[in-house]
Amino acid sequence: MSTYLINKNKRKKEILDMEDLEGYDFKPKSDFESPIKVKSIKIVDKNMIDKILSIKFERYFRRLAALALKVLEDDDSSDDEADIVLDEAQLVKEILENRYKKFLKYEKEQLFLKKIKIIEKQMEMKKIEIKRKAIFLEMQESMNRTRGM
Repeated sequence: MSTYLINKNKRKKEILDMEDLEGYDFKPKSDFESPIKVKSIKIVDKNMIDKILSIKFERYFRRLAALALKVLEDDDSSDDEADIVLDEAQLVKEILENRYKKFLKYEKEQLFLKKIKIIEKQMEMKKIEIKRKAIFLEMQESMNRTRGM
């Protein structure tokens, strides 16, 4: 099936083959019944692509930030929970680099990568804190055992 774009000016009409245009393809979700069924949309405007992908990526990032915040605020969080957040951060970074990199503006891509790096650094610090706490508790427990003997 061929798809075409029709540009219409006052003096001329031109038909472009959509498959030759460089753009971002996505499948819209329809929450309501419509007489027109849209299977795929291709956006060719760079600014519009940047805005749409920023909104889509923001969802991934918010989920990552919520996970990270949960682990950071929980005093009883484990090393495994911090590893899960680090794995999720790696996944979000790969989504950014593999799916969205060629469409996002460089500045916005770098901003998202910096935000992810901040979360990764916080998780590494949390892992160190968890290990220090475990070592402290172990030392305290061994001191209590030696006093009890």
